[in-house]
Amino acid sequence: LDMCVPQDLLQNIRLLDDVNQLALIERLLPEDVFDRLLTIALGEVERPHVADRALRESLEKHGGGDDLHLFVRSEEFRRAIQGDMENWMLFLAPNQREIVTRSYRGPARIKGVVGSGKTVVAIHRARRLAQQIGGEGTVLFLTYGNRLPQVNRHLLERLASPDAPELAAIQCVTVHQWCGRFLRENGLAPNVDVEALEGAMRQAFGECSRQFPRLTALWGRGSSFLTDEIKYAIKGRAIDSLERYLRLERSGRGTALGEAERKAVWAVYETYQKQLDTLGVWDWEDFVLRALQLVKQGALHRQYQAAVVDEIQDLTEATMHLLRGLVRSGPNDLFLVGDGLQRLFPGGYVLSRVGIDIIGRGHLLRRNYRNTQEILRAAFAMMEGVRFNDLDDEAAVVEEPEYSPRSGPVPELHGFGEVEAEMTWIRSEIERLVADEHYGPGDFAILYRFRQPYRKLIQRHLQDKYAPVELAKDAETYFGPGVKHSTFDSSKGLEFKVVFLVGVADGKFVPRDDWGLEGAELADHLSRERSRLFVAMTRARDRLYLSYSRGQPSRFLANLPGDYLVSTWHG
Repeated sequence: LDMCVPQDLLQNIRLLDDVNQLALIERLLPEDVFDRLLTIALGEVERPHVADRALRESLEKHGGGDDLHLFVRSEEFRRAIQGDMENWMLFLAPNQREIVTRSYRGPARIKGVVGSGKTVVAIHRARRLAQQIGGEGTVLFLTYGNRLPQVNRHLLERLASPDAPELAAIQCVTVHQWCGRFLRENGLAPNVDVEALEGAMRQAFGECSRQFPRLTALWGRGSSFLTDEIKYAIKGRAIDSLERYLRLERSGRGTALGEAERKAVWAVYETYQKQLDTLGVWDWEDFVLRALQLVKQGALHRQYQAAVVDEIQDLTEATMHLLRGLVRSGPNDLFLVGDGLQRLFPGGYVLSRVGIDIIGRGHLLRRNYRNTQEILRAAFAMMEGVRFNDLDDEAAVVEEPEYSPRSGPVPELHGFGEVEAEMTWIRSEIERLVADEHYGPGDFAILYRFRQPYRKLIQRHLQDKYAPVELAKDAETYFGPGVKHSTFDSSKGLEFKVVFLVGVADGKFVPRDDWGLEGAELADHLSRERSRLFVAMTRARDRLYLSYSRGQPSRFLANLPGDYLVSTWHG
């Protein structure tokens, strides 16, 4: 593209004063093409000058058409895919290397399809920034999931060696880990007690329901509705007054609330917060809000030189405001990585509205490197036509990715009458793959939406031979030996050679408390559950199995063609 963009088109983009005209061009062009054009037009990168002879030789070498996906160093890709998971998870394609090494005039955002190497780019970028800083500051490597900081640290040490001087300048933490440390440094003692939080919410509802009869209807939508409204709509957006809450656009929450209902919710929120203060208990949102307050008051003695932030779609608006206060503004300050399609929690935000301008500094990675074509095809077929918040002003629609050049077995769906039969079959399939295809126990992962009953069953069925291990914060539980198992949510950001998704039965994805949902609320809930299944399916690199017992398979799989997902009923 850089070699072939007409100068008059670039000039027109530079001269555009009318936002509507720019929006028109954006709609007419593919997203990655528009982002690249805008980057060049704004002078974020220089257009390379390539001789006609070099361009002709490159086209002749790769042949055009379907062969254009080939890597410049295809042998390097083959070595990575055949090696251990650490080597594979550190592999960079040529277009990714260019993003890692680029210099930006301000915040940059990397988004892309699942498996396109966003986290790999983030790891290499963190090291690159630390090398550039050279001991003059610290790079904050921030994630949401608590399994990821130690995994990222392990990969950085594998990439650079444990004693590499630049690694001392990289701080790998989750949002809440960072906030907890910062709060304690400032004399506070954050304390989370789940039972106390649940009790405080019940008591707040009880006290306020007498004054606000509408609360009964809100509670009837599911006991989590009020909790999520406070967590994501009020605290997640740092709303500090009833007036602001009444004006709030509650995007991502599925259901509109009128003024009377919002006043009732606000009363519950205030009563709930008083209960927490009395008990000396915090919820996780308080970590972010109180840290943000301290930063605004000047308690942060030295800002970070730069931050690399992964999974930004799962962060709250309040967290993004905090992040902006932690990092000094300037070149290469924020490197933001995420995919709105993989958002698992209510809420959402728009980057431009939290003071982060990425115009001309956005990248879209469209090629999947992780999954086989068959796995990716099935996962995206399940998401066809879904609209989602991609942290922009307008909702995005799921688009078919550029498929991986890798191929493998078609994903399989297996049904059983009892859960014991389901686990017995999984053990037998693991034994077959170990014997026939030379996988090791550490290559397998069993993932579930809810821990029960599978957590105990996995131990009972596999402990004699395959040393099952539940994923934890320690990176050894991921990179070490033994069959891995975890929840869908905790596996986010990770990948495995062979994945078994268990309990994929309809009804399992709608917890009992939420069976009363309907209309927009039910649609919002199910859209996030569909995303959870999508994320879990795409953890599989080489082989994917789904299984269920006692019922019908998930409704999310209903429309997949038979050649995308092979179904077997075991009786």
